[in-house]
Amino acid sequence: MKSWLVYNLSPFSIAPNMSLYLKYRPQNFATLVSQDHAKITIQNALRNHSLAHAYLFCGPRGTGKTSLARILAKGLNCLNPIGGSEPCNQCNICTSINAGKLVDLIEIDAASNRGIDEIRELRERIVFAPSQAKTKVYIIDEVHMLTKEAFNALLKTLEEPPEHAYFVLATTEAHKIPETIVSRCQQFSLNRIGVQDISRYLEKIAINEGAIYQKEALDLIARLSGGAMRDAIGLLEQMMTSGEVTMERVSENLGLTGSEHLEKFFGHLMERKPLKAVELLNQVRAKGKNTTQFLREVIAYFREQMLINLGNSEDTRLILGFIDTFTEAGRQIDLSSIPELPIEMAIIRSCGFQTETPKAVEATSVAPAKEVTKTSSVSFPSASVSSEEVGLNQIKKDWQRVLESIDTPFIRMSLQDGEPVSYDSGILTISFKSSTFMEKVNSASNQADVQRAFEKVFGKKLSLNLELRKVKLSPLIKKSEEPENAPPTAVEMASEVFGINQN
Repeated sequence: MKSWLVYNLSPFSIAPNMSLYLKYRPQNFATLVSQDHAKITIQNALRNHSLAHAYLFCGPRGTGKTSLARILAKGLNCLNPIGGSEPCNQCNICTSINAGKLVDLIEIDAASNRGIDEIRELRERIVFAPSQAKTKVYIIDEVHMLTKEAFNALLKTLEEPPEHAYFVLATTEAHKIPETIVSRCQQFSLNRIGVQDISRYLEKIAINEGAIYQKEALDLIARLSGGAMRDAIGLLEQMMTSGEVTMERVSENLGLTGSEHLEKFFGHLMERKPLKAVELLNQVRAKGKNTTQFLREVIAYFREQMLINLGNSEDTRLILGFIDTFTEAGRQIDLSSIPELPIEMAIIRSCGFQTETPKAVEATSVAPAKEVTKTSSVSFPSASVSSEEVGLNQIKKDWQRVLESIDTPFIRMSLQDGEPVSYDSGILTISFKSSTFMEKVNSASNQADVQRAFEKVFGKKLSLNLELRKVKLSPLIKKSEEPENAPPTAVEMASEVFGINQN
């Protein structure tokens, strides 16, 4: 294969002010990045003159569906094909297709031409022979947008197409296409393009355009594109218009947090330092970063750490708890009048932060007792407290030991919101401030974890009764009345972070 097919990204004359994604749209099979499974099959069919009359290209946006359809059209009609399948991009047919002027290549946007009238018009015209090329090629983009009646009208044509007519249907939502249509087509699912493939292509574009760039910045753009080449090229063009393509400029223009902040944030959570984590969140906000974007990056970073730590079950369980907690925070952001509040709460929960339990407790509602009659036959070591000595006071005294005996981090964090308030006839009543945490503990499997921890500490089985409670806030104690080395209260820690004057 000639080298220009690989390195010349745009082997035809183009307008100098054309957008990069149009300027560097693939014009032959060699320059179409990835999708080898589809390219090889179609090229073999072209060489053997055994091309199907109807194709269905499906896959995410920006992965090359319409580009491949146009290349297929050129392969069918090129006057001087290279190797029997690769369009030359030099003949009148190829240049007309590149310029969008070939009348025998008909592109239909099904999003705006979705009715039965448009398909009837297509059926009426398809019987006429091509005027310039050897074949007529119909490309129907976003074909899933056609109405039911339009699909029915198209079906007859796909069943018995004229010898000179070929169809390429493209869609991002193949599941919306009737099975009767799919069965008449040869289907190819185009995959998201790999980060390295996108990055290499972007580097060739940057070199061709004379841009100054950092390879790491191109890698970042490739990751942000989500496997869509068109999106990646659009981001590259945006960066190039504002100057050099550097990591700092990409992060700044796109409102990204940066790996350094994410590493620090993760470290603060692992070290149980909620104040530091909230301070870092405030720093990120002060720089104008979007709170939701920050949360997305945090969860993505947690995912990376989860995969890295798969060999360490304890760390993996802890990170899974982080992901669960911050994902829930993401759901709450749109409902909160203060967008940062759900993230701040997630930080405090992830760090296992405990506030002083108020003495006055008033139950608001009581959930029915959920007894687990069967528990795992796990052999626990003998407990230091005999079953005769177990009572509410003893349970409260050793409550922290029970929490530490729970293996699953998010169950442990959820149970920290609760307080044992009564123990009678083998039934332990736990009062919760948050219904969210109560619901997490309330499932049978999670209750079983709590029961195993209780049996591990006290050597005694129990049933659980969970309830919600109202919290009566006790008056704040003035600093002057506190011991010198007393740890800060929750209110003081929040005041320090948010700059609230308590006086």
